[in-house]
Amino acid sequence: MSFALVLDAVILGVVVAGLWAAYRVLGTPSRLAPADYRVVLDDLAVSVGRSAASLRGALAEDDRQREQVAADTRKIFQTGFYQALRLKPDATTDPSALVRAGLGRACEGYEWASRMAESESFGNPAVQEAVRMLLDRADAELSAAQQTLAGLPSAQP
Repeated sequence: MSFALVLDAVILGVVVAGLWAAYRVLGTPSRLAPADYRVVLDDLAVSVGRSAASLRGALAEDDRQREQVAADTRKIFQTGFYQALRLKPDATTDPSALVRAGLGRACEGYEWASRMAESESFGNPAVQEAVRMLLDRADAELSAAQQTLAGLPSAQP
């Protein structure tokens, strides 16, 4: 056996082990019972709405306060976005797929608005206007998702 062949086999083994470890860490999307799934979606919508209101209120604050609120809320929006991507009901059909997609889009918009609000360029009026526009569009997505969620039948445990 040549040294190159052994080296290739070792590299392949390391790559396979790395992929297996990544799969174990990331896993598959969470599957929830319908009642739990609805509770998580409701909680996600409320948390995102509360954080969005906090971010919008902080825009008028001084730089330090605004930056801190933007950093704190960005974490919530990022978590909400990934929850909207990963969470799925245990059932084969997902009547809340549109709600999850809307919550994900709202979280994405809010996250970008918080990034811009936290940046040094927030003093630029064009950036401030862009942040407000992102917040308005994300508010519309969140509102539509909440209305759709309210119209869905609640699952009984």
